[in-house]
Amino acid sequence: MDVKTKKNKTNWSKNEFETLVSEYENKFDLLEGDLSLSLTGSDKRKAWESVMEWTRKWLNMQSPRLIISTQKFKKQKKFRQ
Repeated sequence: MDVKTKKNKTNWSKNEFETLVSEYENKFDLLEGDLSLSLTGSDKRKAWESVMEWTRKWLNMQSPRLIISTQKFKKQKKFRQ
């Protein structure tokens, strides 16, 4: 009995993924550093927002279809807060 599995479409193209990884690497020390008096949770949150904002801007210049993804991200962000 053969069971066919449905292959899901990837969420990110190779170019999109590389952009996100590049921005993450630029802020790696801040994002992955231990919390201290000089590095707070607020600093980390701002760094993640900066990574995502830069990535969204760059990707939106490359592909207008990602505007929908950006809107979904904003809705999820509002829901979590």
